[in-house]
Amino acid sequence: DGAQPPARVSGFPLPTLRLSLPFVPPKTNTMGYAGYAPGHKVVELTVLQQLLKQIKSDKSLETLEKLTRNSAQAPGEEKFRKVRLTNEKIALVITNVPGAKESMVEMGWVESDDGENLVLPASKSVTMREVREIDAARSALRKLEDEEFKKRIKQRNVTSMDPNKKRLLAEMDADRQERAARGPVTKGSVATPKGDGVMQTAAGAGCSGTSGG
Repeated sequence: DGAQPPARVSGFPLPTLRLSLPFVPPKTNTMGYAGYAPGHKVVELTVLQQLLKQIKSDKSLETLEKLTRNSAQAPGEEKFRKVRLTNEKIALVITNVPGAKESMVEMGWVESDDGENLVLPASKSVTMREVREIDAARSALRKLEDEEFKKRIKQRNVTSMDPNKKRLLAEMDADRQERAARGPVTKGSVATPKGDGVMQTAAGAGCSGTSGG
């Protein structure tokens, strides 16, 4: 088979060494999406999710969810497959809101040549999956608005706080940071000697072993 016989030293064949190396997986990009460190489970957004994220109006997302739900639940109804962009109410929450009309186009709606309508062609359909995507965007927007509201309240409380109280809180915070920077201070107990360290007997103290009368 073409294999070479083992080498011999002083008439004895050398043993054949077989190395078992650990498996090393190929290197991958360990940086998470959008700059997050490894450990953060971040899924890259779809085009629709990115467009929905641009919408900063809960009313717009609510209207978009209603239009999509109607078309998904009753795909044969022509009235649910056409949206008039020039309608005053639709213009307020869809046409003039960044990301809203673009989201509908991404879902399959087509703008008419005159730009007055969005139409869902017979070859296209929307499903409850898109409805859930819109609901998720509404939940994320509400959470963001709640966080921003809490920040404004906190900032307002700090601004309107009594100057003396504000200074006291700042000093307390600085003190906590200074103690945290020093770390815990521990000191072992040390025995303190008492007296001169010489044991004294009864005789040495002038006391006899008998009592006098």
